[in-house]
Parts: sequence; structure tokens; C-alpha cells
Amino acid sequence: MRLIGNIYAAREWSAQLKESVESCFSEANIAHPIMVQCRLLYSVALFWYSYKIEAKQQMDLAVRLALDLDMFQQEFATAHGAEDPVLAESWRRTWWQLYIIDAYYAGTLGTMNLTVVDVDATVELPCEESEYESGNIPKPKTLSDFDCREFASEDTSFSSFAYLISAVRCAALAISTAPKITNREDSSQVIENADSIIEGWSLLLPQGRKQVMTKAGEIDELLFQAHMLVNV
Repeated sequence: MRLIGNIYAAREWSAQLKESVESCFSEANIAHPIMVQCRLLYSVALFWYSYKIEAKQQMDLAVRLALDLDMFQQEFATAHGAEDPVLAESWRRTWWQLYIIDAYYAGTLGTMNLTVVDVDATVELPCEESEYESGNIPKPKTLSDFDCREFASEDTSFSSFAYLISAVRCAALAISTAPKITNREDSSQVIENADSIIEGWSLLLPQGRKQVMTKAGEIDELLFQAHMLVNV
């Protein structure tokens, strides 16, 4: 966190703090769940400063540990939540942020190799940011709940984080339907399939989620990412 804070405050990379992070990693319990969070954050900082190879290495280590710990299972957050709803929510968010960043890397680097997209995750969806920050964590909803949202009652709502996860799932689905080697005829079909997937996401978007800026001029950053992902 000091390394990331320094990037924001000083707007420069700190070799000294980088060494400090790696020293802490060497002394830490490498199998502790918090190391998934640490390596993920460190990976993002490295990636931002164009240390792409090191960033991917840290991401791979974070993914491997998350999979070894079964962080993608619904039971993980409860088992490691110490009966604290905020901590349990933090573990859920860790898995889904790993899922999202992995997809971002695949798209940015042009590899389209999505590491965790095919994992059969049962971990529940994150709540709204305001709920998380206040500590008032509601009963979490599942992916199945989200996938059936068009049949849900009108008072059922999902968080901006959930819609970002959905946008990544749509992008991953569009990528998975594309053949590895395409010709001109295939390209038209790939574009048509991708358009259909994106249109489906947009059509099921509630009216209140179609704009990323509130009347007060505040930006919903997670929703912004979701819209950017499906429209770029």
C-alpha cells in the first residue's frame, strides 16, 4: 500500500519501496490468503509502470494461490471471514478482482489467455461500494441470481461490481466463441456474435445503470469500467 500510495503522491516509481515489498514477500507466509491480495495489488502497480513481465508473474502467483485455497468457492469467504461480514466481503471481492484484472491483462497484452474464466466459481457477488464502506453488508447474491435477473422482482437490485463482473463474463464469452484462426467469412460471424452478446448485456441493464455519472456529478467508477469494457 505504501508503494501504491507513493505512486499517487509522488507520481513516480520507487525502487526502494519495490525492494521493501519483495523483502516482505520473502518473509511472509506465502500460503496465507492475504498474499493473494498483496500480489494482486503489487501486480497492478508493476503493470501500470510497464513492468509487464514481473506483473504477469505476480498475477500468476496470485491466481495459483487463490485456486489452491479454493477462494472461488462460496464457502471460502465464510470459513476465512472470522464471523466478520466485512472480512468475508473482502475475500469475495478479492476473487472477483482477480478475475477482472486477469481479463484486463489478457485484453491489454493481446494474448486473450484468460486464466480463471473457466473456473466454476460459486463465490457470491460483491455488494455496493457504499454498503462495503459502511460495514453494513447485506445478504450476498449469487451468480445464479444475477443470471435470472430478468425474472426477478422489481425491487431486486445488483451492485455496480456485479455488472462489471457481468461485462467481463460477456467479453470472455465473445472471445471464447471466436476461432483461433479466422478468415474473412469468419470475421463477420465473430463480430455478429460479439454484438449479440454485448447487446444482451445492454438490454438487461437497469435504467439507473445506463449512466455512469450521477446528478451530483459523481462517477460510478465500477460502472464506468463495465461500460468501457463492452463499448471499446
